[in-house]
Amino acid sequence: MKAAKRKWLAMGMAVAVLIAALTACGPSKNNSSSSPSSSPSTSASTEASNSPSASPESTESKEIKIGLVLAETGPASTLGLSEVQTQKLFQKQLDAQGPINGTKIKLVLQDYETDDTKAVIAVDRLLSEGVVAVVGATQVSTTAAILPKVVDAKLPFLTVAPANSKASDNVFVMTPSSSTVGSVVLEWLQKHNITKVAWINAKDAFGVEGKPAFEELIKGTDIQIVAHEEFDATATDMTVQLTKIKKAKPEVVIVWSRTPGAGVVARNFKTLGFDIPMIQSTAAANKGFLEQVKDDNKNIFVVGSKLSVADKLPDSDQKSRLIAFRDAFKAEFNAEPDLFAAHTNDALSMIVDAVKAGNTTSETISNYLRTSLGQYPGITGTFDFAESRGTAKADGLVVMGIENDAWTYNE
Repeated sequence: MKAAKRKWLAMGMAVAVLIAALTACGPSKNNSSSSPSSSPSTSASTEASNSPSASPESTESKEIKIGLVLAETGPASTLGLSEVQTQKLFQKQLDAQGPINGTKIKLVLQDYETDDTKAVIAVDRLLSEGVVAVVGATQVSTTAAILPKVVDAKLPFLTVAPANSKASDNVFVMTPSSSTVGSVVLEWLQKHNITKVAWINAKDAFGVEGKPAFEELIKGTDIQIVAHEEFDATATDMTVQLTKIKKAKPEVVIVWSRTPGAGVVARNFKTLGFDIPMIQSTAAANKGFLEQVKDDNKNIFVVGSKLSVADKLPDSDQKSRLIAFRDAFKAEFNAEPDLFAAHTNDALSMIVDAVKAGNTTSETISNYLRTSLGQYPGITGTFDFAESRGTAKADGLVVMGIENDAWTYNE
């Protein structure tokens, strides 16, 4: 009996050693790095932010919350839908990779229903939940409405609509400014030898800021604005304004409006028989606009994201980043991401980079974005907050045409 016991004891110890060896060789939960814009496990600019990775789930993991204020419903949802989808995709990726250096990240979405007052209330809810940063809002007016409250709370505010970055050192704008978008329009006009421009814009926060920025850009050139009209952002017909514009005999009509107003102008433009190009701002670079101008979109151009025409771009690191993000988005939603998805992805990716570098409080995240992020190659374009916190660079933008009711690369 004693010999048998010794035999079984020896066998048990051998099995235990074998199991321990196999466990040590198995897959860990650490993530390998990829491009900065394809998943939350990525970094943007430094080796330091590439190396930290997810740590195993444990009872010691702490959680930080990032608040998002987006228009999931209401008229601005034509822009906000892809932003919300990006948030959902990003959270799924975060959950899959596990805590980052022992920190879990929870994204808390508030749908403000395209109502500025509800957006302010939404920020109050986020503050009560203890978020360490805020991303939003879908519209310019909404972003301006919630900015004071976020700034007073001393939170990093990564805006997905144009905003006044001078309001606080904690404001970081994810979008190209009207001046940056206007520079792309100007380059396109000069390339096509167009000098007589008609301008039409919505009378909302976004619409009215475009023309002054463009007027600054065309100083010293031979380009002149020969007609200017405005319309209410909720108007359903702009025939009167376009009829006046047509009498001025411009060579192009520039539109500065979000959808659905942008699409209404385009349809009226076609009905009136204009035989000149129309070029729209980035606010029309979305699926909603394509649906509005379906089957009648010749000579209509939009300043949009290279993301929308990534396959047509020359091979580059930027193209690889864009395709990686696009493919992940498309696999999840069976839809193409747009510029507004890009803004949201860039904002969340930057915050994740800050967390990877060991920053988990509002103050340290803001400091990291201001001083340590460096030149960040995002989906929207390149960011350099040391140079400007008010705009992405124009290297992520392109003038797109429409062919077969889809965006086409207009070289």
